[in-house]
Amino acid sequence: MKSYSQIFQKSLKQIILFGLPVLYFLIAVSFYLKTYDSAQIKITILHIGGLFLFMSWLILKTEEGDFSFFKNKFVYILPILLFLLSGFLSLSISPFKLASFTEFIKRFIYCGMAFIIISEFDSEKKLLRIKNWLIIAAYVVCVYGTIQIIDYYFFPPLPNKGLDPFAWRQAFGNRIMSTFGNPNFYGDFLIVMNPIVLALFLYKRRFYLLFLWVLIFINTVSTYSKGAWLGFAVGILFFAVIYAFVFLKDRINKKTLSAVLITGTLIAAVAFFGIFSYSKKRPDSLSFRVFTWLSCWEMINTNPVFGTGIGSFYLTYPAWRRPQIFFIEGKHNTESDHPENEYLEVWFDEGIIGLTIFLLLIVLIFTLGYKNMVFLRGAKGTRDGPLAYIQLGVLAAFAAKLSHDSVCVSLRFVSSGVVLWLLIGLTISISVQLFCAKDVQADRLNRAVKTVIQIAIVAVFGWLIYFFAGFFHADLLHSGAIQYSRIGNWDAALATYGEVNKYNPSYPMSKYFKANVHVDRWKAGDPVTAERTFKELWKLAPNYVQSKYLAGTMYSKMWEANKKLKEEYEAGGKSPEVIEKQEKETADSYNNALKYFNEYKQIDPIYPLTYYGIASLYANVGNFDKAEEVLYEHIKYVDNLKKHPHDFWVEDWESRRAADYAETYSQLGNLNMYQGKLEPAKNMYLKALELSPEYIIVKKNLAVVYANLGDNENSNKQWVEVYKINPDDEDAKRYLQAIGAIPK
Repeated sequence: MKSYSQIFQKSLKQIILFGLPVLYFLIAVSFYLKTYDSAQIKITILHIGGLFLFMSWLILKTEEGDFSFFKNKFVYILPILLFLLSGFLSLSISPFKLASFTEFIKRFIYCGMAFIIISEFDSEKKLLRIKNWLIIAAYVVCVYGTIQIIDYYFFPPLPNKGLDPFAWRQAFGNRIMSTFGNPNFYGDFLIVMNPIVLALFLYKRRFYLLFLWVLIFINTVSTYSKGAWLGFAVGILFFAVIYAFVFLKDRINKKTLSAVLITGTLIAAVAFFGIFSYSKKRPDSLSFRVFTWLSCWEMINTNPVFGTGIGSFYLTYPAWRRPQIFFIEGKHNTESDHPENEYLEVWFDEGIIGLTIFLLLIVLIFTLGYKNMVFLRGAKGTRDGPLAYIQLGVLAAFAAKLSHDSVCVSLRFVSSGVVLWLLIGLTISISVQLFCAKDVQADRLNRAVKTVIQIAIVAVFGWLIYFFAGFFHADLLHSGAIQYSRIGNWDAALATYGEVNKYNPSYPMSKYFKANVHVDRWKAGDPVTAERTFKELWKLAPNYVQSKYLAGTMYSKMWEANKKLKEEYEAGGKSPEVIEKQEKETADSYNNALKYFNEYKQIDPIYPLTYYGIASLYANVGNFDKAEEVLYEHIKYVDNLKKHPHDFWVEDWESRRAADYAETYSQLGNLNMYQGKLEPAKNMYLKALELSPEYIIVKKNLAVVYANLGDNENSNKQWVEVYKINPDDEDAKRYLQAIGAIPK
C-alpha cells in the first residue's frame, strides 16, 4: 500500500505534468475585452497559474526530501540562476520598487517554469505532451486569425457587423492579431511555432501539420509586422542550414543538400524583400525604432555597469524620448513601455553585468541545442526519434525569436516572454536527458521539517497569488472608471479610480486619470485632491505621460480662482492679513503653473498647448514680450532637430504639424492685435494661412485687421473666402449681406 507521501508526490506530479502544458495553451488563446487591457487575462493566468505550478513543484521537491536537482544539474541551470539573481539585485537598487517588483516576479515565474520543465518533463513522452498542447493552441489562434483575414477582405467595414464577432474587430485594419490583441505579439507566437510545426511535419509527415504550417505562413504574412517577417525568415534559414548539415549530410547527396539550402535561402530572401519593400511604404516604423534606440542608448550611459533597475524603462523613458517620436506618432498622451529591443532593455535595466549573463544564457542554449541534435543524429542517438526533430524546431524557433526581439516586441510581454523560457527549458531538458545522470533521491528531511517548509512555501506563494490576482480586478475597475468618465458620471469615476490602486498599487494610469477628472470637474475640493493625486502619481512615475502639462493646467485654474478671490477680498474690505495670505496663494499658484508647464516643455518640446498655456499666463499679467518670446520658441524649436544630436535622421518634421504652427502664428497675431499692432498681426495671420490656407478663424481675424488698416478690398476678399469655405458661417453671411456681396 502506498504511503501518504507517495500519493501526495504522485498527485503533485500529475498537477505539474498536466498543468504546465495547459497553462501555455491558455496564455496563447485567452483574451478578455471587458478589462482595460484585453491581454490582462494572459498576465493574470501567468501570475496565478505560474506561481501555483512553481509552488507545487517546490512542495514536491520538499516532499521528496531531496534537492539534488540543483546540485546534479548545476552547470545546466547556472545561467538561469545567475539571470534570476541579476534581476533580484536590479530590484534591490531600483528607485521604482513597485514597478521593479512586478517585473521581477515575472522573471521569477519564467525561471521557475524552466526549472519545472528541466526537472519534471524528463522523457520523450512528457515533452510531446507540451508539443501537443502547443499544436492545439496554434490551431485555435490560426483559425481565428484566418477568420479575421476573411472578415477584413470579404465583409463590410466598420461600423457594420462581420465574421469576427468581437468588439475589437478590425482594430488594426488589415493587420490581424488573433487572440493576442496586437499584430506584433501574434507574429511573435507564429514565428516560434513555424519551425516547430515544420520539424514535426518532417518527422511524422502528417497532413494536419502541413496544413497548420500553411495557416501559420498565411497568418504571419497577414500581421504585416516587419519584425515577424524577419523572425520568420531567420527561423526558416536557420532551420534549413541545420537540417541540411546535421540531419541530411550522411543520407543524401550534395544536390539534395544544395536544394534544401537554396529553398530555405529563397524563402528567407522573399521575406527580407518584403521587409525592405514594406519599410519603404511605412518608413515611420523604422524611424520610430531608430529614435527609440538612440534614446535608450543615452539612458544606458547614465548607469551602464549596474543599470537603473529591472522594469524601470517605461518610468524613465519620458525624460529621454526624442521629440521626433511625437512627430512620428502624432500623439502626446501615449508612452512606450519598452525600447523595441530586448538587449538594450536588459542593458538599461541591469547594466552590462545583466546583459552579459543574458548573452551567456543564449550562447548556452545554442550550444546545447546543437550538441543535442548532433548526438541524437549520431551513431549513439535515436536517429529517427522525435527528440531530434523537437530540438531542431525549438532551436530554430529560438533563433527566430531572438531576431524578432531585437527589433520589435519585448520579452517583457507575457505572451512573448513565456515562450522564450519554454524554449530554454525544453533545450536544457533534452540535454539533461541525454548527458546528465539521473537524480538519486535521498529523503534527508523529517516529516516535521517538511511540513514547516511546505507551510512557509504555501504562505509566501499564496500571498503572491492573492496580490497579483488583484491586478486583473484593478484592470476591470479601470475600464469601468473610463466608461463613467465618458458619460460624465464624475463621482462614480473617481470612486472607481480610487479603488484601482488598492488592487494594483503599481498602476500609475489610474492616478493620472483620477487627477484628470478632478481638473475637468473642478468643483469645491477638486484642486486640493488633484494636487495630492499628482504627488502620489509622481512617486510611481515622475514624468508620466502628460501629467506635468495637466498639473500646469490645474495650477492655471487655481491662479485664476485665487486672483478672483483676492479681488473679492480687496473689494469686500477684508483685513490686510487675509489679503496678504490670499496674495501669496495667488502668486504660488501662478509660479507653480509656470513651473509645471516648463517641466513638460522639457519632456515634450513640440506640444503647442504648453506654449499657449505659458504665453497666456504671461499675457494675463501684461508681460506681452515674454508671451511673444514663448510662442516664437515653439515655432523655432523644430530647427533644433536639424542639429546634433538630432541630425542622425533628418526629415521635414514641420510639415507634419503644419496645423500646429499655423495656430501658433495665429496666437501671435492675436497677441499683436490685442496690443494694437496691426501690421505685425497681419503678417502673423498671413504666415498662418500659408501653413493652413482654409483656417477660417484666422481669415476672419485677418479680415478685421485689413478693415482696421483701411484695406477694405482685402478685408472683403477674406470674408468671401470664408463664405466659400463654409456658406453656413453666420459672421460671413452677415457681413457680406450688409455690403451686398454674397457670392452666387
